[in-house]
Amino acid sequence: MTTDPKPPVENSYSKNLGKLISGLLSGSRFQLSVYGTAARFFSRDEQDSAEIAALQQIWEQSQAQLAQATRKTEAMLIADVQQKRQQLFDAEYRYEQLQQQRYAQLYLLCQQLLELTEGQNRQETILRSSRLLGTLQLLAPSEGDGMAAMQQKYKPFYKAVLSLRLLDHLLEQNLITNSYILKKVTQRQQMLQLPDQQAYCPFRDDVQIPLLMAVLLQDVGHYHPDAMRLLQADGSQPSYRLQFNSIERQEFLEISLQASVRFLLKGIGMPTYRGNSKSERAEYQQNEQEKMAFAATVLRTAGAPGSGVGNLLRIPQVYASAVLPGRARFVYESLPKVALILKNGARAGQYDERMVDQLLTITGIFPQGYGIVYLPKDKTTASAERYEFAIVNSLYPPSPETPLCRGVTRNLRYRTSGTNLAVSVDHNLYFKPARQKLAVIPEARLQEILSKLSSSFEPAQLRHFLPRCWHPDEFFADPKQQNLWNRNELQQN
Repeated sequence: MTTDPKPPVENSYSKNLGKLISGLLSGSRFQLSVYGTAARFFSRDEQDSAEIAALQQIWEQSQAQLAQATRKTEAMLIADVQQKRQQLFDAEYRYEQLQQQRYAQLYLLCQQLLELTEGQNRQETILRSSRLLGTLQLLAPSEGDGMAAMQQKYKPFYKAVLSLRLLDHLLEQNLITNSYILKKVTQRQQMLQLPDQQAYCPFRDDVQIPLLMAVLLQDVGHYHPDAMRLLQADGSQPSYRLQFNSIERQEFLEISLQASVRFLLKGIGMPTYRGNSKSERAEYQQNEQEKMAFAATVLRTAGAPGSGVGNLLRIPQVYASAVLPGRARFVYESLPKVALILKNGARAGQYDERMVDQLLTITGIFPQGYGIVYLPKDKTTASAERYEFAIVNSLYPPSPETPLCRGVTRNLRYRTSGTNLAVSVDHNLYFKPARQKLAVIPEARLQEILSKLSSSFEPAQLRHFLPRCWHPDEFFADPKQQNLWNRNELQQN
């Protein structure tokens, strides 16, 4: 029986990230998380809505009776109407308060996520996003009993970051045609011309946050009772070990999608206007309705091929499901094949080919946090007889096959600081040309290399003398090894 790997010691960044993740889906405090409140909403909403509808009908009937009252019965019927109206008001107020609490909880999560991903400029935003994606990949276990559940928890945040960066990239390339997004981009540019900084940002508040809401709630429909029944859930958590046939899968996807949209529109809804101006109220409500319609459109169209805004979720969803599948079958070495999955899907008409190409321009074929084994590019004799370890640490590689990495070994020894590298195909052991260079080294020398690199951490994955990759989980478990994203001069390798 396998056991869960030793959990990493958390630094302040990973600790804050852990709190953020638990806010969406927590195992130990499930009822307090967003998905926990959604599960309660799914189980009670029909009953609560029916209760309000019944009270509404009773109140209307009492009004009808009052309209036909005589002087003798009028006073009693007025009191009855007021009582029935108060009961209706109290039920509607309780329903609205729960809705507002759920909205505030999700909105805060989106704000906190943006604080981790967005910088003052493009370079800082890429750095922050790379760090978040890499940390998610490195903290997610690649083996053990808890692997699938943990990857499922991390996946919504992984695809949320990719969605944000894909949106930015498509705007930079003038590939966004959605009128709502373009309107908000124009409004942001206009507000930047104002002398004073504004608390409200049309692009952040009306595009990024609704987009994040849609992404984070995409899988919340899995917690609908009908979806849980199909998943044969045990307790409050769905099981993802089942293999659906095509009919079951389609039924599950339809139930999940409808439940997710319903929770977004009715369980989360729109925040209440605070103020006394009728014109401001009307403008506010119109803006909130447009935001919610945008988020719902992203959710509804994410499952269909095409060139619409659903691709902001659809393409990142495919990528995140490949690198954090949340399934028992997980082959770490195969993670770079995510690019092949996307390209083959595009050729088959499942995904928009332009969107796939744009995302791979951002990510490359090696996911953030992936363990690279490479041949050092120097002219010493020893360099031809050794390999070193690195970790992918930046988006926007010079080419999809040339990852930007942080070197974590030198002369076959782990170190706490390293240089940033662009590892070429000829020096990356994931590819055949680099492996052929080492194939002539005697077996005894390869055993020596292996023992030196695994002496401190003994990574169980290093079973082959010519590894195509390495598992950096244990390396990253040490807080001293977690600063892979401080700025450093880039070297070509």
